[in-house]
Amino acid sequence: MTDIPSISKRQCDSCGVELPDGELFYHCRTEMVAAKDETIPDLKHPDRLIAQALSEIAGKDESDLLDDIYQEIILQLCPTCRMILLKHIHSMLNRGCKHCSNCGPLAKKKRGKVLKFPSREEQ
Repeated sequence: MTDIPSISKRQCDSCGVELPDGELFYHCRTEMVAAKDETIPDLKHPDRLIAQALSEIAGKDESDLLDDIYQEIILQLCPTCRMILLKHIHSMLNRGCKHCSNCGPLAKKKRGKVLKFPSREEQ
């Protein structure tokens, strides 16, 4: 258990700046969970489907396979890096990638997926 970070010296996981005791920082937790649509594959040959699935996972590392299904990312961020992360997330939700022409269709905007808390000025 040597990979547990010391809480006596907290740092921003993005830029590395020290996050002093009593100062504002942000705890960000993100989950990525694999999903599929609910279409039922052609079940005329279930043995072929099982064989294909087994061949796709054969030889792969167990942790890689699990990462394809579920990932949890936990970050401690300073206020500046929080804003950078929010800008990246909003660009993915609203306008797609601005940095390359190879991205797929724009993300659909979904209500209730991003929580926005009022700033002190808005209250």
